[in-house]
Amino acid sequence: MRTRIALDIGNSRTSIGLFDEDGKLLEHWRVRTEHWTEDELWLLLRQLLSLREPGYAKPEAVAFACVVPQLRHCLRGVSQRHSGRPPVEVSPATSGIVIDYPDPQELGADRIANAVGALLAGPAPAIVTDFGTATTFDVIDADGRYLGGVICPGVGTGAAELFRKAEKLSPVDLDFTDSVLARSTADAIRSGVMHSVVGSTDYILDRLEAELGSGASLYATGGWAPGIAPRCSHCLLVVPELTLQGIDAVCRRNI
Repeated sequence: MRTRIALDIGNSRTSIGLFDEDGKLLEHWRVRTEHWTEDELWLLLRQLLSLREPGYAKPEAVAFACVVPQLRHCLRGVSQRHSGRPPVEVSPATSGIVIDYPDPQELGADRIANAVGALLAGPAPAIVTDFGTATTFDVIDADGRYLGGVICPGVGTGAAELFRKAEKLSPVDLDFTDSVLARSTADAIRSGVMHSVVGSTDYILDRLEAELGSGASLYATGGWAPGIAPRCSHCLLVVPELTLQGIDAVCRRNI
């Protein structure tokens, strides 16, 4: 079977997907992002792929979206070793979509991949909310053009800064409380952090749809999406693999 590897390398987590020749996701792994050497990343991928029956087989291509510049050289070397060819890097030039943005080079590759994934998932216009290290909103108009979006502190990022600045507040595990009205300091933090994300998400989506002038297909992805999206007043379709699907679609267009 011909396969491809897609990597979404974020600041905190890396998602790795194995796709078949028709674009079906066969396997999906999430690992902590490290400043890997080429050998370390090579061994990690070999180990993950070898878990599949009948074992390791070289993929025909490797594609990636990476927000950690130091790892791009490493990815090029790993791709040569795994597939025998340079990797496909998600960028404005490789995306295959129209990017109506004053400086497309400013865009993070993950945001471009989210836009590509949204256009695969359903009709435009569309808005993708990605709940990761940062919470991002990316907007595609009715003609399939990427217009821009919003970047906010992520759930964990915002909480970490709160704990750093407010010395009397101790870090807590973040989860939704049964009631917004909290009866302890720990629950007050949980309530404030988690419910404020829901409120800000709905507010930003309201404003973005107003600027689009119409309703949009709404997608949610990223590690926090399954917990947050169902609590929003907007109907967000949770697609955990949306970014990886966009990366693989870019790969197919460029090999």
